[in-house]
Amino acid sequence: MINLRPYQSDALDGVRAAYAAGHRAPLLVAPTGAGKTIMFSDVALRAAEKNMPTLILAHRRELIRQASKKLTLSNVPHGIIAPGFTPTRDLVRVGSVQTVARRLDRPEAQGFKLIVIDEAHHAVAGQWDQIITANPKARLLGVTATPERQDGRGLGVAAGGCFDVLVDGPKIGDLIADGYLVRTKTYAPSVEADVSNVPIRGGDYVPDALAEVMDTPAITGDVVAHYARYAPGLPTIVFCANRKHGEHVAQAFSAAGWRAAFADGTMKGKDRDAALGGLETGAVQVLCVADLVSEGVDIPTVSCVISVRKTTSLGLWMQQVGRGLRTVYAPGFDLNDRAGRLLAIAASNKPHLILLDHSGNTLRHGLPDTERDWSLDGKCKKERTAPTLKQCPGCFAIHQPAPVCPHCGHDYNAGKATLSELPLVSAPGELKEVDEAMAARIAQLRKGKLTDILTGSETLAELREIGKARGYSPQWPWMQFQEAKRRREAKKAA
Repeated sequence: MINLRPYQSDALDGVRAAYAAGHRAPLLVAPTGAGKTIMFSDVALRAAEKNMPTLILAHRRELIRQASKKLTLSNVPHGIIAPGFTPTRDLVRVGSVQTVARRLDRPEAQGFKLIVIDEAHHAVAGQWDQIITANPKARLLGVTATPERQDGRGLGVAAGGCFDVLVDGPKIGDLIADGYLVRTKTYAPSVEADVSNVPIRGGDYVPDALAEVMDTPAITGDVVAHYARYAPGLPTIVFCANRKHGEHVAQAFSAAGWRAAFADGTMKGKDRDAALGGLETGAVQVLCVADLVSEGVDIPTVSCVISVRKTTSLGLWMQQVGRGLRTVYAPGFDLNDRAGRLLAIAASNKPHLILLDHSGNTLRHGLPDTERDWSLDGKCKKERTAPTLKQCPGCFAIHQPAPVCPHCGHDYNAGKATLSELPLVSAPGELKEVDEAMAARIAQLRKGKLTDILTGSETLAELREIGKARGYSPQWPWMQFQEAKRRREAKKAA
């Protein structure tokens, strides 16, 4: 018997209702930290009780290990189909998609009545399809926090996927309000890179080309300085563009006196485990990663997420932010009660997640708790009434529109920010306070005629400087940049 939270029971009721309605392949959507592994462990246990051979599929060793750990804690006997493990005939088996696909002619990889697909947004064509085709009588259950592929295409049958109905689980905002996830304090960058010339392949920025833009002393210095300012010493994951970028960022943190390490998907398993284990034990304060940790890493103490990896993918962004949403409860509170959970979070060493977004992903994709209208057909539909985000000039946090900043109390109706409230400016490798020359420049940008100021100001960095000085919305520079680009193209065409 697995003890489920109320929202987990409700989600699984939705899955059972989908099967009862005649669907073969429901896709359960639940946020990172909602306990998807516990939920599908309950499904596997109930299937085993009915003598149904069940396969749990995952594409990374971290996911396989996590699923096996949760099954063991839930007293669910199981085998593992992966390199280095002896085949078993347990009713429940956790398998690497790569290994299972290679062993479809062997008994341990055949005859399943239920196939559970972890992180199901990866389950498209190739080896996944081979396994599903080899088990034509099996029901499917996909679980994911982000039901879309990286290129934005859907996971439904009509979009070339394998799922035939979407089951909506709990929303991030509801889990935060009920004390099951922590709220997020999101901070915008003081240095942003112009990625307008970075090519896109497969629906996202090409990592090596992105690294050429993001891997600069100015941005790296900004990252380290903001960590020291907002999250000094807190367990942190930094998402970088590629291996070289991640190594440079880790070196910068180490040079500043922080215990930093780097890990990526190309490292040997034991080396990756050592880096992740160091973050969990405190031996590592800052873990810089590339193509790793977006999924399958359950370290609740992670209190800060830093992004220097810009992405067009909402799914990837939500997976990365999700690494820091899990709770740490202080002892001595009743965790069966909502008020008790909220008090336990407030009294803990992690009352909230600090998100330092140096990539601008928040402005593109929204805050973590933005309610999203997912679909099996493709890219998440934006809410028609979704408001524009605001950036506080006092603490630089990004939040939903409100007359007062919920983080620092800045009153938007009290007039423009004072000079002392303006952002720090970055020089290569360090942050400096606003000097007299910068103060004069800001005064000119604030009081000058906009049409005169815009003349000759065509780069995104220049437009951002103007927008910040005049108190415009974070979206204004990008809109002006696109308009200037349109005018140039029209002039050339003429």
